[in-house]
Amino acid sequence: MEGNQNHRGATAPTRARAMGTLARIAVLCFFVTSSLAFAQTASDAALDARVKALSSELRCLVCQNQTVADSDSGVARDMREQVRTQLAAGKSEAEVKTYMTDRFGDFVLYNPPFKAKTVVLWAGPFAALLLASFLLIRRLRKSSVTHAPAVLSDEERDRARAMLNSKDLSN
Repeated sequence: MEGNQNHRGATAPTRARAMGTLARIAVLCFFVTSSLAFAQTASDAALDARVKALSSELRCLVCQNQTVADSDSGVARDMREQVRTQLAAGKSEAEVKTYMTDRFGDFVLYNPPFKAKTVVLWAGPFAALLLASFLLIRRLRKSSVTHAPAVLSDEERDRARAMLNSKDLSN
């Protein structure tokens, strides 16, 4: 071997430059992949927020008193995944809601729109409250009516006294 050459014929300064270049490339690759991962995490966080917000507006079909976001049922998980898939594909929240209502009906919305099909959902509680109030007032009025005391004739009064004074109450 001649001078500072290795068995392949590269000198030490050439090898140092190559190692420095490789180190720079490695650092550059690290920063590029880190920034891509950060950008993906940021976009995932934004997507997660959109999925959570939209899932909070949908009713779990199994639990019925919980939103899709709050429910742990398998159906709710499937619905959340469907929402995520559609939002990731670029659909708007309105398009996803339309898809869900076309598939499951207006009942899937926690706040269904006011239309002919949903009048019972909106008016039902008020009608039940009015009916209950009417029945309560009617019952209270009926029970508060005071009955006039019975007026006994003199003959009935004497007979009652005789019954109370006698030892034999069998008559």
